[in-house]
Amino acid sequence: MHILLSKKIARFLLISVVFVFALMVTLNHPRTKQISEQYLTPYLPTSLYPIAKLSVEEQRRIQQEEEEAELKQSLEEAAIRNATNSAIKEKIKSYGGNETTLGFMVPSYINHRGSPPKACFVSLITEQDSMTQILQSIDEVQDKFNKDFAYPWVFIGQGKIDETKKEMIYQAMTDSMNGNSELIDIKFAEIPADEWAYPEWIDQNRAADSLIALAKIPDGDSRAVRYKARYLAGFFWRHPILDEFDWYWRVDPGIKLYCDIGYDLFRWMQDTGKVFGFTLSRSEDKEANDKIWDTTKKFGKDFPKLISENNFKAFITEKDSDNFNNCEFSSNFEIGNLNFYRSPAYRKFFEYIDKEGGIFYWKWTESIIHTIGLSMLLPKDKIHFFDNIGFHYGKYSNCPLNDDIWNKYNCDCDQGNDFTFRKGSCGGHYYDILKRDKPEGWDHLP
Repeated sequence: MHILLSKKIARFLLISVVFVFALMVTLNHPRTKQISEQYLTPYLPTSLYPIAKLSVEEQRRIQQEEEEAELKQSLEEAAIRNATNSAIKEKIKSYGGNETTLGFMVPSYINHRGSPPKACFVSLITEQDSMTQILQSIDEVQDKFNKDFAYPWVFIGQGKIDETKKEMIYQAMTDSMNGNSELIDIKFAEIPADEWAYPEWIDQNRAADSLIALAKIPDGDSRAVRYKARYLAGFFWRHPILDEFDWYWRVDPGIKLYCDIGYDLFRWMQDTGKVFGFTLSRSEDKEANDKIWDTTKKFGKDFPKLISENNFKAFITEKDSDNFNNCEFSSNFEIGNLNFYRSPAYRKFFEYIDKEGGIFYWKWTESIIHTIGLSMLLPKDKIHFFDNIGFHYGKYSNCPLNDDIWNKYNCDCDQGNDFTFRKGSCGGHYYDILKRDKPEGWDHLP
């Protein structure tokens, strides 16, 4: 027993000595290299010969090759950056500079060596929102889309989101990814108190009178709805937690997705140069939008250079007329470029609208403010209607009427409930302006 133990110790010591000498040789100790080649190398395993016999010249050659490879890669990357920066500058110049919406957004459309778009889901959680509906929306988006792409989520709360709600959200996300928590990226933030309140220039007595006067229209008597509208129209995109992102997909509590989305919507928006995508549009109550078109026309006269050529003004006006038609892209589903809102043009537009006070004196919503801003500040081809997603919120549904699309995306909805071409929708108006072919059966809906 003692003899066997002694042999094991001796073998261990021999291996240790061989290893130390081999390491020292590799580090170029001349004396140990001589000793190693004379006494140790013959006993080394064949696989270690290259290490033991590596000459100083060979080591220098290898090091030089590595340095040259690193330098070459660095130069290539620098060349790509320079070429990219040059292309960005030229593109910005072609759009009239950074002051224009398209010029400002140019960097966010550069495909950085095939990397995914800097995109996230944005969900606002207010005191009135139901956690059941929030979790339902998470399940819908994860199941129909994000289980395949794992884009991060950002939850912005009216006040601090408590730990219980956070745990419920984490659990829903984990379940959607089959327990793989490494695929989950969730961020939580809080709305600054001064962005969820009356701004200082608002006459609060006049605002209170508006709540009474508009009580007969949906949410006409709600102060909270107006705070939310102002925040989503002019502030959510300023939150520091979104600084790292170029793209957002708004997710409201209680939504439903009807179709399996088998492709990356964010990358599609980026690669096709789109700015904003929607699934539902409708005509808002005239009482809610009082004065907003007058304010918009005044803005256009004060800042004519900010109004885009080939804009989409026709969507928000009656046919062959300059009269406002109250059409809006429903904001319960939005996919868009955050840099549009960050652009100097939209900031100036929002400030102009905000100072007028119509969010509180009437009921200007984020939907109508977004719609007018998009329609006036962008070319019309930058706005896209998604006819292949299938979406439901409240009493409105989008269900693909085209049977090929309905089957391709495995949609689970009643085409007879599609709102796109019904009375009260602006979908047909959108198709007419762009001269798009309407799907078969669009005119047979009740």
